[in-house]
Amino acid sequence: MLGFAQVTSAPETFFTIRFLAILGGYKKICHSNVLENTNRDKLYDFIKSFPGSYFSEIIKATGLNKGTVEYHLKMMKSEEMIESSKTNGKTRYFLNHFTYNKAEQTVIAALKNDAHRRIILEILNNQGINHKTLSERIGVSGPTITQHIKYLKEKGIVKAETKGWYTTYSIDSSYCNSLHKYLNRVIPS
Repeated sequence: MLGFAQVTSAPETFFTIRFLAILGGYKKICHSNVLENTNRDKLYDFIKSFPGSYFSEIIKATGLNKGTVEYHLKMMKSEEMIESSKTNGKTRYFLNHFTYNKAEQTVIAALKNDAHRRIILEILNNQGINHKTLSERIGVSGPTITQHIKYLKEKGIVKAETKGWYTTYSIDSSYCNSLHKYLNRVIPS
């Protein structure tokens, strides 16, 4: 009986040694070492350079596959290196630690949308522009302008004022500084 116990303990000992060797290669990811991974560092640098980028934009720009990007974004979010904000159906990524307040995130997201950016620029350059003129200058129909303006008004960026038959648009003064700050950073060269 004693011999049988020794035979059965040998495989258990071997398994324990092998299991410890596997654990030896394990490294807990924490805030201090989260960017030691080259893919995470690459993603973090991209988000730092291009705040407000969304998932497929990050995949395309970094050349990493979907699963890799998804995993590393999740790791950086869990370590509070980045944060996400969902606007207009897209989740956009920003550096964390209060780098961008909600107003700045709203402005960046709006400027990254081509139609919103064109409308904002036109209104910024022509405060008090009316609906018809805005539609003509942007080159889209009135109803299309209405939809984009509705979104920009909900976000607080654009103010509308009805004067008789005409509705005029202006940029809310609380967003002017953020718009000027991020216009050159967000618009592609």
